[in-house]
Amino acid sequence: MVTTAPSGDPAEARELADRFGLRAEPRAGRTVQELLRQAKGAPVLVLASRRADLHERGRTYRASVGMAFLRLRRLTMGETDPLVEHAALKPGDSVLDATLGLGGDALVCAQVTGAAVTGLELDPTIAAFTQAALRRLPRQAREAARLVQVVRADHRKWLEEERAGSFDVVLLDPMFRRAGESGPLFELLRTHGDHSPLDPRTLREARRVARRGVLVKDAARGEELQRLGLVPRLSRRSAAIAFGWAPAAR
Repeated sequence: MVTTAPSGDPAEARELADRFGLRAEPRAGRTVQELLRQAKGAPVLVLASRRADLHERGRTYRASVGMAFLRLRRLTMGETDPLVEHAALKPGDSVLDATLGLGGDALVCAQVTGAAVTGLELDPTIAAFTQAALRRLPRQAREAARLVQVVRADHRKWLEEERAGSFDVVLLDPMFRRAGESGPLFELLRTHGDHSPLDPRTLREARRVARRGVLVKDAARGEELQRLGLVPRLSRRSAAIAFGWAPAAR
């Protein structure tokens, strides 16, 4: 269910519900608890003008892109970002984030490339939550946020149907890699995410869709990368992450 706080815009609630297959519900003076009872256990996303909160299973999650805003600030100060470095991103590159999640990587890519970034997210609640977060970022990040196009789709089917060479770089960050991470937003992702390992066929399709290559994230030990035949590259910024690069299929 998508609804509004007093400062929220009912038109945005309807738009997010229509785009992502959810139900818009007018607030009509009801409390959040009344809406939760009406939703019968389903999540309720409440949109205010400057924030958005997701209420689910007795928890409240503030819409956010996680650490991505800090990563953007570091980039503006001339520091490098591990994802940007390993993908060799440059201005004008087209990027597909096939496993969008909270949208942090997509936002960083948009900041660096200055071009539209397509982000695929299968779960409708996470898709709406992430879109709401992108619209409510601080002023310094809004231009990059507007470049991120959130699409509700199963990345496996979407990649199979996409034409070859559609994007310069494809990103894959499977949910299983996040199992060891903590924090309420990662709990939310684990609740809604697909935990199946990355299938070699999906990686092949991603390589077909990419013009330069596919960047895959894994835990630092890189066991999943090795399973896929990729050489783990450790991140100097985070000891918990390894990257694997798969060149585009020729």
